[in-house]
Amino acid sequence: MNELMTLHERITTYVKLLQRHADRWWYTSFIGLLAAADNLVVVVPTDGILVSSSMLRPQRWFWFALSIAIGSTLGALVLAGLVEFHGLPWILNYFPGIDQTNMWQWTEKFFDEYGLIVVFAVAATPLMQQPTLILASLANTPLVKLAIVVFIGRLIKFLIMAYIGSHAPKLLSRLWGIKSDLKDAGVEIKS
Repeated sequence: MNELMTLHERITTYVKLLQRHADRWWYTSFIGLLAAADNLVVVVPTDGILVSSSMLRPQRWFWFALSIAIGSTLGALVLAGLVEFHGLPWILNYFPGIDQTNMWQWTEKFFDEYGLIVVFAVAATPLMQQPTLILASLANTPLVKLAIVVFIGRLIKFLIMAYIGSHAPKLLSRLWGIKSDLKDAGVEIKS
């Protein structure tokens, strides 16, 4: 448990350090790169970074959302491409036990029935998208189709979150699924 607290504390510290530079020209691109990395390392509080950045620099909310949506889509493509190339054993080595999670079970069931609609739904929500991307890739979904669906879903999600963060931050306390990311980013919303 101490290691998790240490990781959580380190993430919070790094995010606060990063946020000091929210007015720099390179910041928007950098948070997009972090969003791409989140698909591979799963510890980047992308939602929290987006919301806190939009709160710090409300005039840039649109660009923050667009950058993170692009980064998240590129990261999704990298993950899908790696899965396509290396297969399920590689994923199980990289994400041990992911195929035993409830999210994996749910995604597998719905992906079999609904395909890319599930990818879109997961991309547009705070749900972890890696299981969906992995299953879509294992099902040989064309990367172009996957990229379009992920980008549209992520763009909608991030535009809504960034807009709320920049215009009505108190509404964030009502959004399901992003409270831990907000906490990691050092954002505390008081009702």
